[in-house]
Amino acid sequence: MRSYLYWSLLDNFEWSLGYEPKFGMVAVDRATFARHPKPSAYWFGAVARAQSLPGDGK
Repeated sequence: MRSYLYWSLLDNFEWSLGYEPKFGMVAVDRATFARHPKPSAYWFGAVARAQSLPGDGK
């Protein structure tokens, strides 16, 4: 793999589905707007620091 682009940093508004889908790396509390990293954010950070995917032998 040469590169990867994660679609969305924050859970956001989707025009056809509203706020229901939760696919960002950072969860947003809609009542307080507090932001909390999801496990995927930590995983992605580890991959970026290691510059390799887990188990690829690098």
